Amino acid sequence: MSNDLPAIDSNLLELITDTQLCAEFVIEPYQVAHKLSSLNVYKAPGPDGLPTWLLKECAAYLSEPLAALYNTSLKEGIFQEVWKSAEIIPVPKITPVSSIQSDLMPIALLPVVAKVFEGFVREWLLYSLSPTFDALQFGCLKGRSTAHALTSMLHTWQSSLDNGHSVRLLLVDFS
Repeated sequence: MSNDLPAIDSNLLELITDTQLCAEFVIEPYQVAHKLSSLNVYKAPGPDGLPTWLLKECAAYLSEPLAALYNTSLKEGIFQEVWKSAEIIPVPKITPVSSIQSDLMPIALLPVVAKVFEGFVREWLLYSLSPTFDALQFGCLKGRSTAHALTSMLHTWQSSLDNGHSVRLLLVDFS
């Protein structure tokens, strides 16, 4: 939890709000409505108990107040306490479960409203940072996968071998 972290320095917030960058980081109600209307209704609700079907069905009505909440949170640098909570659900990797330590995978259910907000921040960060990503960055990027990473590695290894170079590899499993 981030409860023990200090609040953002208000002097920094004033610097941010005084710049023209502030206009880029405003969440409009139509954007919230779009995200809410595209929610998967089969996803489990988080600890706040708000079901995704309700958020999706009421997207037109909830978009304006949620946009106001999100923008206030951005302006003040405060992430609501209820949005920081999570419900941990143990999901079996195999059936039947024979060991609690190795056969269960913890899944964190987060408040859907918080995930929608985080989606906006994620988009802004990816847009700002994507030009600085390494061409060989495959994780956490849309349109990139482990298949792309493996294809790139195999191509590099085979090109090295074709040119008379050697390939050295070290694989480590941290589990």
